[in-house]
Amino acid sequence: MSDRKRRIPLRSGTLLVGLGVILVLSGCHFGASKSSPTGQVVATVGAREITRRELEVEIQGSRASTPAAQKAERQAALQRIVQRVALANAARDQGIDKDPSFALLSQRGDDALLVQLLETKMAASVPPPTNEEAQQYQEANPNMFSERKIFDVDQIRMSRPSDPQIIKKLEPLKTLDEIASFLTDNHIVFQRGTNVMDAVSQNPKLLSAIMALPPHEVFILSSANEVFVNEIRDTRTSPFVGAPATQFALSSLKSQHIQEAVARQLRSILAKARSSVRLNKEFEPPPKNPPVKMQSSRAGG
Repeated sequence: MSDRKRRIPLRSGTLLVGLGVILVLSGCHFGASKSSPTGQVVATVGAREITRRELEVEIQGSRASTPAAQKAERQAALQRIVQRVALANAARDQGIDKDPSFALLSQRGDDALLVQLLETKMAASVPPPTNEEAQQYQEANPNMFSERKIFDVDQIRMSRPSDPQIIKKLEPLKTLDEIASFLTDNHIVFQRGTNVMDAVSQNPKLLSAIMALPPHEVFILSSANEVFVNEIRDTRTSPFVGAPATQFALSSLKSQHIQEAVARQLRSILAKARSSVRLNKEFEPPPKNPPVKMQSSRAGG
């Protein structure tokens, strides 16, 4: 075992910016009125009409496969819209839309939504990977495919502490027992047990780092909300090949290409916009290379 434990950050999947609020009011459903709307109008709330197009936007990304499931999903989506409109109308009746913060919050919401739609448009323009690329990806990552590794690990699992120094204090510790003792002494709640790590579900760079560790090396993986301290007890090989492996490779490459393309285009947009940005001096960042102050060398008389 080496003198220092290596911390390997876990890269969580990079997703497109998400914006939305789902109102869940159990037992609160709205049915048809005596004069039900027809045509392109699917519902009305007072004078406000809800159109089929609005409903389609609400359920974008739906994965329901059967007609019955699709109908149920559309009905649930319409109930969400109706609830949202009814509550928004109540807020307007109370004058909340005249609050000075409303315009600013609306602008922020509009901006965030535009960024989301921009990223979606960029993602749609990325061509899908080819089968040849998928084959090359499998060959370049044998530990995920032809020699796919399954790791049996002893593991300590805990919520990510609010104090980042806690993680740093774990780094000099060499065994799970030492880490468990430290967490107990500092009254940090954790769970200890065994787990299974499948190489297929890991980022290729992360997997390479894990494979390079000395035997019984303790390493830390982290996500947005949790920290996992691991020690590999056993490693098994279970090949992942054939059509399922190719499909997985195609999906992984597609996500990777989209992330890279979107990030590249966003960086380009921000770089071009930099020349049009002007900051109040109070909010200007410090210069990267602050000027050196010259001291007078005049001799005293």
